[in-house]
Amino acid sequence: MNHREPEYMANVKPRKSGIPQLNACTFNVGGRTFSIPLQYVKEITEVSEIFPLPLAPPYVDGIVHLRGLAIPVINIGKIKNIMEEQKKVRQLIILDSESDIFGIAVNEMPDLNAEFLGELINVKNFYNQYRIA
Repeated sequence: MNHREPEYMANVKPRKSGIPQLNACTFNVGGRTFSIPLQYVKEITEVSEIFPLPLAPPYVDGIVHLRGLAIPVINIGKIKNIMEEQKKVRQLIILDSESDIFGIAVNEMPDLNAEFLGELINVKNFYNQYRIA
């Protein structure tokens, strides 16, 4: 039995199948968009409790405990002088700088994109500048 395409399909070209290449984790802080190269994103998880860290710089919200690790949480809004009310339950972007692991807490679930949007964060430089010694 010979299968023929319906006449209305004659001018329709088949779409190339495939998964888009994801390169960036993008998120918003106070209306500003930031991107992080996806290769540094270890995971994204929900966080409701960040424990204060005494004597930490003002841009450090504290630490979270995740699977036996104490992960410092950096507040990018404080670094960039962006005013934003923090929600009680936030999303934590856990990053591996290749030297250490740290997190950035954001109010909304980050997106994974093919393209970088907004301000690109160089994770290694960011970690070296804002790490907790």
